Amino acid sequence: MKKTSLRNRLIGVFILTSMLPIVILGVYSYISISRTLSNNTQMMSKSSLRQLDNNLKISLEAYEDVLYQMYTDDDMVKWVSDIDGGINDAVAVNQMRRFMSSLLYTKDYIRAVSVITPGGELVTYEQMTPATYKSSWLENFGMTGEELYRDVSADNGVHIYPTRFGTNFAKKDYYLFHMAHRIIDYKSLTKDCGIVVISVDEDFLKEICAGSTDDDRIFNFIVDGEGKVVTFGKETEVIGCKITNMDSEEETRLADYGRFLRLYFPQLSRDGAIYLFRDEDLGWDIVNVTSLVELTRLQRRQLHLIAVIGILVMVVVVLLSTGLSADLVRSVGYLTGRMKKARNGDLSVRADKDRRMPQEIEAIADGFNDMMEKLNVAIRSRQEAQIAALEAQINPHFLYNTLDTINWMAIDKDEYDISNAISALANILRYSIVNSNGEVTVKDELEWLRKYIYLQQYRVKNSFDYGAFAEPEAQTAIVHKSLLQPLVENSIKHGFTAEQEDARLVVTAICEKDALKITIEDNGKGMDSEIMDKINSGAFEELKASSGIGIKNVATRLAMYYGKEGKMRVKPGEEKGTCIVIEIPLKKKTD
Repeated sequence: MKKTSLRNRLIGVFILTSMLPIVILGVYSYISISRTLSNNTQMMSKSSLRQLDNNLKISLEAYEDVLYQMYTDDDMVKWVSDIDGGINDAVAVNQMRRFMSSLLYTKDYIRAVSVITPGGELVTYEQMTPATYKSSWLENFGMTGEELYRDVSADNGVHIYPTRFGTNFAKKDYYLFHMAHRIIDYKSLTKDCGIVVISVDEDFLKEICAGSTDDDRIFNFIVDGEGKVVTFGKETEVIGCKITNMDSEEETRLADYGRFLRLYFPQLSRDGAIYLFRDEDLGWDIVNVTSLVELTRLQRRQLHLIAVIGILVMVVVVLLSTGLSADLVRSVGYLTGRMKKARNGDLSVRADKDRRMPQEIEAIADGFNDMMEKLNVAIRSRQEAQIAALEAQINPHFLYNTLDTINWMAIDKDEYDISNAISALANILRYSIVNSNGEVTVKDELEWLRKYIYLQQYRVKNSFDYGAFAEPEAQTAIVHKSLLQPLVENSIKHGFTAEQEDARLVVTAICEKDALKITIEDNGKGMDSEIMDKINSGAFEELKASSGIGIKNVATRLAMYYGKEGKMRVKPGEEKGTCIVIEIPLKKKTD
């Protein structure tokens, strides 16, 4: 894998740390603004629908007033009675039609006014046909005159019949919705006096839908209680198309309207969001389609703005990071060049400092120079030590052979104690010199320690007893050579007194979980508590050389061999004297 330069890494880090907040902020801003725009669009659309519904009701009430003037007029009751009774029926029809014509032009979108008498006679006045004796729309209404009569005369309410095709007149198709009411004789409220019907042009509904807003991005249409379209802008061919079931939930009806728009008006569906308002009195859905083109454009503009800002920031960051990192990269390159010279053997090389060098690189340069000075001193010391070692070198075999000769001389003189001591000393020397820092089993270490104790007992005339115990599992555990000897020597030298007759030294080794625990305990005079505290806290520099050198030696080797896992603590013995506990990681012999 190809490594990148320090400068490229720094520039990459600078770009990442500067761009990441911008990207996060940009994404959050984009989502937040998009959500706000969408919510505002929905709120405005809902408000527009409520206003449209309010305008529709007010306008319909005006047409209901015209209807009211007809079905409550006493003359209308008389004319209907005369027509059905055959009393001056021609005069009655003529008078009724003049009354209808006076009301027809009170509202712009009334296209016909019709009356059906109880006897089935039809009197009409309308703009869509020159005929005066028949209705131009009734045959396309979907109900016969008798069915219409029965439906309207069944109660005293206003009946509104949704938009349907009415007629064609003067090469123009007329789509009409109708408002009807039974004629009321207030002298006899239950009397059957006929019905009156006002036919209103669908352009009235179209104007209501278009007049609620002057924004060409908003389109409204109306669906009646049967789920059929009653007005759809200029698209009159879809009037009467059934879109949905009005008994369904609002979400279902919205989905139906969406499918309808995708099928017949895909552009409108693709660019718009659909909202609806239900008029409970009419049972109609007023549907709003709001174009999201402008919303999408604003969102794209925001994305472009974020991208431009990101690019500008990236350019600025690259320029700044290049300038700021120039001195650092130059200094690091210079320092690595010095180090390469030192690696190639030029130990006289040093790193010079200048004012452009960053403070941290100056510290590294100082450390490098100091290291080179110490390295030169160490090399000179090593060379001197090697010369001294060569001058003082003695072949270990010479020592073993000499001790063996002395041993046989002692045997010839029957000095067996001296022979045993010489043999023990030879074994101790051989054990110590060969691979002095190597690892051995606890069993081997205790065996070597036994020979060392033998010499110590021989030296002090067997003035103390020695015991060693290692449980079977601990005997195969691994320790470093001569780790325990300084502690044993310390107990013999400083723990026991000349007059003590029951002096005893015990070494035990046991396994506890993943640790090997070794205890050296004596019953000597014991150790001062202040000294124990200093040892346990690691303050070896505060100890006297005579009392702490052995323990410091062991603590140093524990740290070198085992790190923080090598532990040593000192505590009073169970009876008296001193107990030293060593814990090291448990490692078993594998062969």
